[in-house]
This record gives sequence, structure tokens and C-alpha cells, in this order.
Amino acid sequence: MGIYLSEKNLTESDLVVEYVLTLQFEELETLSVESIAGELGLSRTRLWRSFKKEKKITIEEYIFRIKINQAAFLLQEEPGLSIREIAEKTGYYCYDYFIRVFREYFGASPGKYKELKNSADKDKKRQK
Repeated sequence: MGIYLSEKNLTESDLVVEYVLTLQFEELETLSVESIAGELGLSRTRLWRSFKKEKKITIEEYIFRIKINQAAFLLQEEPGLSIREIAEKTGYYCYDYFIRVFREYFGASPGKYKELKNSADKDKKRQK
């Protein structure tokens, strides 16, 4: 990555956020604490502790939020993709688990979420 903490006065957790923001969509699938630590040249433990201290959430929770929000984005913006394909593209290879965590986070299953977002979009277009 080539960015050092002193170059921009960034904390380790800021580096994580900056790094994640530079990733291509395809790279989110394999995003993990280990991959981030390796890319930033930090130990997993050090990264975990500093992220938790600075951001008040675990780095696993941060990664989860990135992936689950990307899944929601794909459900809305890529209607041709199946829910299974979206699950896999965001690193969830157990379809049932993806549906369960999506429902817990958004309060609706991926299918219902997609349906609600698509009908809301159609309503907006009609109102214009």
C-alpha cells in the first residue's frame, strides 16, 4: 500500500478505512482481518486492538458492515443477479447464513428487501 502512519498523520484504523475504500468490488469478497493486516504490514492482534480502541467496534464488525451494505447495494442496483450470486460476491458462501444475517441487519430478507427497494424506485419514477 505504501502509506505510512506519519505521512498523513493517520491512525492504524484510519489506514484500514482508507485501504478498504480503495478496494475494487471484487476484492471485497476475500476481505478479512488477516488480509488487511498483511497488506498494512501489521499483526492481526495489533490491528484488532487498535481498531477496536479507535473506532469502538471490532474490525470484524466493520468488515461485516462493508460486505452486508455492498450486498444491499447490489440487490438494488443489479437486478439481474440472483440473491445467491450476490451472497457469493460479498463473501457469503453459505446461502442460508447470508439470508439470516441480512434479515437480522436490515429487518427483511434479501428477497423482500430487493422487492421493497424496486417498488420504491418505481414509485419515485411515477411521481416525476
